[in-house]
Amino acid sequence: MHLAHWFLHFSAPQKVKKAGFKTVAMMIVFVPTLMVPAVMASEVLLRDFFRDVQSLKANFTQLVEDDNGSVLDRASGKFYLSRPGRFRWDYKNQSFDGELGQQIVADGKSLFFYDPDLEQVSKRSLDDALAQVPSLVLVQEGEGVDEHFTITEFGLTDGLSWVSLAPKDEDAAYQKLMVGFNEGVISSLMLYDGLGNSTQLQLSNVVINSELAANAFEFEIPEGADVLSEP
Repeated sequence: MHLAHWFLHFSAPQKVKKAGFKTVAMMIVFVPTLMVPAVMASEVLLRDFFRDVQSLKANFTQLVEDDNGSVLDRASGKFYLSRPGRFRWDYKNQSFDGELGQQIVADGKSLFFYDPDLEQVSKRSLDDALAQVPSLVLVQEGEGVDEHFTITEFGLTDGLSWVSLAPKDEDAAYQKLMVGFNEGVISSLMLYDGLGNSTQLQLSNVVINSELAANAFEFEIPEGADVLSEP
């Protein structure tokens, strides 16, 4: 159920073909480790991330827990980002080694969510998805962050510098996104939804501002997949 927690909030209509629609967990948090006069370091690191990072690729692991701390799901895969407006989350297939699992792709105009178990693609416009899809904050331009989020400094915890982003939209499908930095590099994300569940993403092998393949953010609809579009 990993995909739905990150895009928990990806509310395109669903055609149920198989039981057990998986969830998507995608969130990211950034935090600094030094104190800077007038502005806390975590907020500085966050703003530096939006200003200086034009592309990023990393491996990720994902852990979803309920409000009692019970593990609901584990997942892993690869993450790619290119500003503005493009990212890709490729989940490993937990049943078949070497095959891709769920995919979430933003190509600058549209957001695609593919679930191979359902043989289904959900599609929606990026313009109105930010309040429902927390991971989209990562591909925003810096000036758009203050417009959509309240930023709060959380300081140093467990060796990471943390900052919180709470959506200003009262109808947002999540409560806050925490971003954690390790020595100035984004390394952890925590997403809290309205049901008390939390999704943690740990990034590793982070590479910043490298050249990514031209077609890295193109999404081809798999043959035979149903396409559900949300206006």
